[in-house]
Amino acid sequence: MNNLITDIQSIRHLQICNGVPQVLFCYWSEGSMPEARKLSLDYLLTYAGVPVVLVNKKSFLTLSTEESPIHPAFEYLSAVHQSDYVRTYLWHYWGGGWHDIKASQVDLSSAWKEFSDPQVFFVGKPEHPKGPARVYDKDRRWIPDYWQELVSVIAWVGRPKTKFSEATLSEMHTYLDGNLADLRSHPGKHPREKKIQSRTHIGYAAKNIYQLLLGRDVYYPIPWTLFGNLFHPLNLLFKDHVSRKLPQDSIKNAGIYHRKK
Repeated sequence: MNNLITDIQSIRHLQICNGVPQVLFCYWSEGSMPEARKLSLDYLLTYAGVPVVLVNKKSFLTLSTEESPIHPAFEYLSAVHQSDYVRTYLWHYWGGGWHDIKASQVDLSSAWKEFSDPQVFFVGKPEHPKGPARVYDKDRRWIPDYWQELVSVIAWVGRPKTKFSEATLSEMHTYLDGNLADLRSHPGKHPREKKIQSRTHIGYAAKNIYQLLLGRDVYYPIPWTLFGNLFHPLNLLFKDHVSRKLPQDSIKNAGIYHRKK
């Protein structure tokens, strides 16, 4: 991985195209990366077409300033939810591309051409019918009903400091403000920690037992789809500023699986 950028301060010197840095951010909180993830990262480095910056918990915290503070809840989040916060923060304050560490054989560099139109705030790939966050927006619209107007949260490119990015970061901070006390009491211990949700008491009890067996805190307060829950309603609100022309793979994650079945 010789062409991987790990010095996060180097993002201050990246090439800018149509007002958006030509970079693809990924996040790995800390510790060693499993071989499947390393292989996925290798794929991104080979095919992405723009520099790839691997952000970790320590390097991310160095970006915090008085003008762009990192929320105090960040240190209590699970690794997955740290990733949700990192992508939101980097999008608003820095701009550029985001990609979960999942294999891709696509050159994404053409996406930056979309920003030649100043009304384009965001470039993503069309959402899958089962992909949207299962939430209502402020107008009581059930977001999954509008999947054809949405983009995926897995890979995208965003213009910095737009009304869209500002609204997403603001709602992220408001949500974390409301959960900070619970996060301090029940911080994310497991990388894939999530709030337990079930429609029945029996289902809730069963999930409790399962989470305990996995070594997770059953009182961790943040739902799995944190970013999507905030992003997709705003995606619908700002749909006229979203291009759905991000290049995409014909094979999901290039056929690489990260967890045992």
